[in-house]
Amino acid sequence: MNNHCSLASLRACLIYTVLAIAGLVLLSGCGGGGGGGGLPAIISIVITEDFAAHVGDVVDFHVWGEQETSGWRLLYNEDLIWESSNPAVGTIDSLGEFTATGLGTTEVTGTYEDLPPDSAEVTVEETGPQPTADYYPVGLGYWWEYTGSEVEPGGVRPQQEITLTVTCLRQVVGAGETWHELRVQFTDPQQAPRYMYFQHDDEGLRELYADDSTMYKLKAPVQVGTQWFDDQAPEHYFVIESVTETVDVPAGVFEDCVKVREHNVAQGGDDWDIFAWFKAGVGVVKSEYFEIDPDTGEEVRIYQELAAYSVGG
Repeated sequence: MNNHCSLASLRACLIYTVLAIAGLVLLSGCGGGGGGGGLPAIISIVITEDFAAHVGDVVDFHVWGEQETSGWRLLYNEDLIWESSNPAVGTIDSLGEFTATGLGTTEVTGTYEDLPPDSAEVTVEETGPQPTADYYPVGLGYWWEYTGSEVEPGGVRPQQEITLTVTCLRQVVGAGETWHELRVQFTDPQQAPRYMYFQHDDEGLRELYADDSTMYKLKAPVQVGTQWFDDQAPEHYFVIESVTETVDVPAGVFEDCVKVREHNVAQGGDDWDIFAWFKAGVGVVKSEYFEIDPDTGEEVRIYQELAAYSVGG
């Protein structure tokens, strides 16, 4: 069984991009408010952990306040005073948005009312090779809309409307690194959004999970036969099956797509596969898997297909 996701969670998340969506509670730049409104008084603060960034990163800091009674709450950044010790390396605005401007190290300090301040050390490094970056462009404001199978409590029903929208909202900190936060918003406004956290590094496209573990969703070299495994579950693996697939979806016809198969073993010992097609300069244009309908015994295709998108520029 995959430690990061289950078949049930994939159903609940519409398997967008078939990248196991985790509800990661990360380091928001806004939150539970200051000391007004009858809330308990704040007696100390903790800000974002030390982390490494790259020139050009724009990262939202967060601040947790320890309450006088008990527990912690997330504070509004406008209630804090921010300072960077080395603006040549990074600057931070009044809302806690840090911009990495140059190589080196800077100390970012947040002060809340008359409490002792807290700080984080930020090390800004050069961006290394990112061999998969073009296959899943990530940047602030990028978005993708998909149509396909919508999952409801009663089961799966196909429809032609937009089933979900994915938007790259911001960069946040997790496990001492910066990640792009992608919000997955479903058609039903009553269904809570999910979040994914991605980055490209010198090996491929990596996702961060709630337990600070990571998994590559696409790995270099981007060529037929490239295979990689889940260190925690060897039966869970990925393999590139083609780099010349033509995919016809509502957004258009895309040639030379990279087809990735993700293989796992579900509870009960049943093998299952999820497929994703990546197009350079676009991202994921299609994802699908097949399951057996327990009522009819028939094979059902669960899928998402790209309907519209905006990346770059």
